[in-house]
Amino acid sequence: MNRTQPAADRALRPAARTARTARRIAALGLAAGAMLAAAGIAPALAGTAPSMTVDGSDVNIAVQGPGNSLKFYWAVNGTATWHAETIAGRNTTYSAPSMNVDGNDVNIATVGPHHELRFYWAVNGTATWHAETVAGRNTTYSAPSMDVDGNSVNITAAGPHHKLRFYWAVNGTATWHAETVAGNGSAYSAPSMDVDGNSVNITAAGPDHKLRFYWAVNGTATWHPETVAGNGSAYSAPSMNVDGNDVNIAVAGPRSKLRFYWAVNGTATWHPETIAGGGSTFSAPSMIVNDNSVNISTVGAQNRLKFYWAVNGTPTWHAETVAGKGSVR
Repeated sequence: MNRTQPAADRALRPAARTARTARRIAALGLAAGAMLAAAGIAPALAGTAPSMTVDGSDVNIAVQGPGNSLKFYWAVNGTATWHAETIAGRNTTYSAPSMNVDGNDVNIATVGPHHELRFYWAVNGTATWHAETVAGRNTTYSAPSMDVDGNSVNITAAGPHHKLRFYWAVNGTATWHAETVAGNGSAYSAPSMDVDGNSVNITAAGPDHKLRFYWAVNGTATWHPETVAGNGSAYSAPSMNVDGNDVNIAVAGPRSKLRFYWAVNGTATWHPETIAGGGSTFSAPSMIVNDNSVNISTVGAQNRLKFYWAVNGTPTWHAETVAGKGSVR
């Protein structure tokens, strides 16, 4: 993730959305996060949503544990034997973690006891976790989002005064470089980030419940802002991914709707869709791309766990109930 030298401009997106095939693929994305308070990010970053990755033949889960510890679990595919590790002890972890696999390492980012941004890594096959401080006290006011970008690790989080902050480090170093994506009064949710070819994309809820999007070419610190949807649009942390030549964003909308937006790379034209109507969505969504489908999971009415999918190139969303009334806290 050594940030490459800047490209001449952002990679161009084709003019049409990729056609979706008719095959439905039932992979579940884990619903995570909590609805935003009207006033913005809560000072207490209570967050027990887990983060999960596939690591070769293993499945890894990281989660905030009892006493604000940070716990890690792994199992070999095809077995039901889960191995537990404590990454960091009591009073170390004050947000949901973000985790990814980086070559032969596992990386985890989370918020520390004094609003620090903390980073942990371990070599696969070992239980030795190495701790780093990405940013010190009073710097971090949301759960982080992290991804691997070539030879670097990228982390984004809401900063003080509702700034949107970005950090990156070259693999094998503990030197973290800080950037401000957007200034005071910009970020009112935890952000979501992904790598899109030669660019990095970030989305977050903005002031007045706008849905905001930012991108930068690798190797530059120039962030380009876009408004995905205007006032009164975003009422949760968003979830974002790259889907071929498109960028997809899902978010809880007004009156507890579930909303979806997509744009073709190289354009600032965002296309809105309503996945589920009023009274349907009571958490931040989690979204994945699954071959030629997009899958989204949220908490629904009466604490049901809901799942939605659509074939690429169609606006027809199919709803399923994964678990019934009272199954999700």
